[in-house]
Amino acid sequence: MNNQDYFNDENYTGNHLHVDNWKYEFTPYIEAIAWVRKDSSMDLFFNDFADDKEFQALFSDKEYYYNELMGVFLGS
Repeated sequence: MNNQDYFNDENYTGNHLHVDNWKYEFTPYIEAIAWVRKDSSMDLFFNDFADDKEFQALFSDKEYYYNELMGVFLGS
C-alpha cells in the first residue's frame, strides 16, 4: 500500500468518532479517533501520548504511519 495515496486527506469525509476510555464518570483517560473514509470505512488513529518519550517507547522499533493532525494509524 502506498501510504501517501491511502492516507490522502481527499479520502476522508471529515466525520469522525471519538473512542474514549474513561477513568471516572466524567474524566476521560485516553482517546483515539476513528476518521470516516469516503467508502464509509473508518481508520483509527491515536495521538494522546503523554510525551515524546512515551511515543518513542511504543513505536520507535515498529513500522508505523504518523500524521501530524491525526496521530499514529492503528488500523481500519
